[in-house]
Amino acid sequence: MQQFFTILGGMGTLATESYVRLLDKRTPIHCDQDYLNYLVVNHATVPDRTTWILDHSQPDPNEALIEDIKQQSLLNPAFFVLICNTAHYSFDKLQAATEIPILNMLQETVNEIKKIKPDAKRVGLLATKGTLAANLYDPYIEKAGYELIKPTPEIADMTEDLIYHDIKEAGHSDGKKYHELVRKMIEEQGVDVVVLGCTELSFAEEMDPETKYPVADSQSIIVDRSLERALKLRQK
Repeated sequence: MQQFFTILGGMGTLATESYVRLLDKRTPIHCDQDYLNYLVVNHATVPDRTTWILDHSQPDPNEALIEDIKQQSLLNPAFFVLICNTAHYSFDKLQAATEIPILNMLQETVNEIKKIKPDAKRVGLLATKGTLAANLYDPYIEKAGYELIKPTPEIADMTEDLIYHDIKEAGHSDGKKYHELVRKMIEEQGVDVVVLGCTELSFAEEMDPETKYPVADSQSIIVDRSLERALKLRQK
């Protein structure tokens, strides 16, 4: 297969399926051959990223991810898409394992804020406790000139409940919980836009009626960047 890219997924599987659904839905098609060429690595047994970030004595997810990257690099995809915000904790290490570019979901998400909310000053972040503890989004948001507002402990616990209990464990989203999280960040924390810094939250955004508040949905944004790159491959 020529002119293809590789999706590094399975973290979790429902979020990866959401990425693929959005990608296919947004691809301009008139026949089967108009869809994009891609490979999906649904590596569901990659150790939990947050668990490892909070306690490095736990299984390291990077070993599995680097193995996937090296295996897939032999096939020479045009680029990689890493479908997990928290896995970007080791972005530099993962990129060092291959000469093939890996799209940076965090950077692309922050770049999009100026289009979503041009007058934004205070940017809220909903994410796993691993992403929050490791300050993954902090340098991107602050370098872009925004004030970063992280969730209160209460909101962080509510976010973990939705991500892990409802989506990762039970296999479904809870729209009421999701919309309440965004509402709290906008109305109670006073932010101008909320970054959905976990692909499970992106899954929640896809599954339930879209929130009325401005959000920078990391997975939706990386879908658009993937589509742009993949369509350019066909022009070469």
